[in-house]
Amino acid sequence: MAKYRNPVFVLVLSLLTFGIYFVYWLVSTSNELRRLTSGAPNPWMLLLFLVPIVNFFVVLWYYWNYSAAIRDISDVSPVLLFLLWLICQPAAMVIAQMQLNKKA
Repeated sequence: MAKYRNPVFVLVLSLLTFGIYFVYWLVSTSNELRRLTSGAPNPWMLLLFLVPIVNFFVVLWYYWNYSAAIRDISDVSPVLLFLLWLICQPAAMVIAQMQLNKKA
């Protein structure tokens, strides 16, 4: 079961904390997705975001698996969500949270 979060609040809090809440949100929602689907990424992989050069590939892998897990619980295109993660991360975060709220 996913926890209900206001998407606007998630976005504003992420901006106010300079991305710290975003990391917390990503770990929390990844854990929720792991309970709902089998293809969700492991939140421990986020530690590899700190390793130079490797982080580029891990970000691509992580966001693709996260988008695919969102597709498993909703009808959002994983390709569209993945591209939003790369181009406009706040929009992807709001869309992902809205889809998770449907499962709350």
